[in-house]
Amino acid sequence: MVNAPGVRVLLDTGPTAEEIADIQGWFAEHGMAAECEGHSYGGPPPTSAFLIVVNSPLAPFLDRFACPFGDAGRGGGVNGGRGGGATAFAELVGRLQALRSDVSRWGRPHGVTLEDSHSGHTVWLPPDLPAAAYEALMAVDVSSFDRDVPMVQLEWSTHLRYWQAALTTEPRRLARRAPQRVFGTDNPRARELSEREVGELWQLAGHGDTPSVVTLQRARVVLWSTLGWNVASTASRTLMSEDRVRAVIRNFNADGFACLHPGYLGGEPALPSADEHRAAALVAADSPSDHGLPLEHWTEPALAEYLVGEGVVEDTDPTWLTPLLPAVPTPTPTPACPPSQ
Repeated sequence: MVNAPGVRVLLDTGPTAEEIADIQGWFAEHGMAAECEGHSYGGPPPTSAFLIVVNSPLAPFLDRFACPFGDAGRGGGVNGGRGGGATAFAELVGRLQALRSDVSRWGRPHGVTLEDSHSGHTVWLPPDLPAAAYEALMAVDVSSFDRDVPMVQLEWSTHLRYWQAALTTEPRRLARRAPQRVFGTDNPRARELSEREVGELWQLAGHGDTPSVVTLQRARVVLWSTLGWNVASTASRTLMSEDRVRAVIRNFNADGFACLHPGYLGGEPALPSADEHRAAALVAADSPSDHGLPLEHWTEPALAEYLVGEGVVEDTDPTWLTPLLPAVPTPTPTPACPPSQ
């Protein structure tokens, strides 16, 4: 069973034990575990920001409601399913807002902000948001907003009746229509991971002692997909083709960390183009010393690392790599000296 995205719910004053139990129960209905804590958003009323923040990886979080079962790897959907679609999402937000809806106590109702835990981009959900806005949010592609994009807040335009991406760091208001999902396209996302698995991916993705460049780039594909980047963004960051990025993600969803190993034989293999295969064969026919390596003969791991690290191919697979290795000559045994007479 895959792990749900982690969720932190931050209220502008410390939550009570009853509120914590309620919040955890509401998220559990959608297969998510929630942590609750207080946070000083502007201080107590009347200076409070009147804000409830749901901090989570944003794209996977909304996928649980927006994507039909099997699309993006998990349930939910505008047509129902495990996550329940726009209606279930609106109900969840309404429950959160109801926690602090007593105007006589708080001064005014609280709004809810969805905050991406990796990039800081947000979605603003005021108390009076219409049902049409929740339905339209299910069609917004938030995966295009990552760490490389200037800070953005998604806001519902009452007058234009669509979601806008507003840049929050500009001196004057600057907003654009939010990008739309294209359902049915081949844009897989890595399955949801535990904190331990994410930590392991960070290590393999170059933040630790990763011995293999093949493992490093495959781990980066999975990690960035888990953090919410789409196939196109992930491909541009790894200098890989979108088709290969999709294959790595699907391999990981099927076989887990085993697919990150250079010797992995399952799933969708990395098959070179004719030009890549020809170039790889030429390298294999050379001596490793011709390419600056202190080796007498190519081994499969050494050849794989060189081909990927130098961009001869974007990924390797033993099914075509092994036959390229030249036969290593067997040393001629030294004849034994005849026994002395």
